Amino acid sequence: MPHIAISTLGAPFEVETICSSDDVAAHLDETQLDSGVGPCWRARDTASPVLLPDLWQDARTAWPVFLAAAARYGISSVYAFPMAVGLVEVGVVNLYATGVRALTVDQVDEAARLADSAGHRILRTALEGLDDDVSTNASPRRFVHQATGMVVAQLQVGPEDALLVIRAHAFASGRSVREVAEAIISRDIDFSV
Repeated sequence: MPHIAISTLGAPFEVETICSSDDVAAHLDETQLDSGVGPCWRARDTASPVLLPDLWQDARTAWPVFLAAAARYGISSVYAFPMAVGLVEVGVVNLYATGVRALTVDQVDEAARLADSAGHRILRTALEGLDDDVSTNASPRRFVHQATGMVVAQLQVGPEDALLVIRAHAFASGRSVREVAEAIISRDIDFSV
C-alpha cells in the first residue's frame, strides 16, 4: 500500500503538507517542501503527473536530499499528481511505494482523477465564506450567475467549476466574489486569455 501525502504549494495557499497517510509520507513530503525540489515541485511546475515507477533508475541524481530520505524508508517508486482547478494551482498529491512499478496504468489514471477531486475539495474548503452576501442579495446573485455563464464559455467547463474559478480568483486577489463577477461582465477579467 502506498504512502500518500497532499500538499499545497504556494499562492494562493501556504506551502504545506495538509494531510498524509502516515509518518513516512509526511516526512517525504516535508523533505520536498523544505528543499524546494523533488517530484511534487516538478509536477506543479509542469502541470503534469510525475511518474517514477523505478525511482532509482528514473531520478538518480535529480534530487539528492529527497533520494536520501526515500532510501531511508525503502521507497522505490514515486507518483506525483498536480491538483489544479482552472488556472488555480492548488498543489500536489504524492504517492510513495516500496515496490518498483507499484501502480498499474489503470491505477495511475484513477489516482489522477482522485487528485483532481482532492484539488476541487481543497479549493472549496478554502473559499468557504467568500461569497459575501450573494445568497441574500438578488442583484449580486444575478451578476454572479451571468459571470459564471461567461466563464463557462471562456474555459469550456461546467457551471460548478466556473463558479469555483470565480471564487478562487476572488480569494487570490483579495476581492469579493461580486467585484470579480462585475469585472468579468465588464470584460476587465477574461480567463480565456
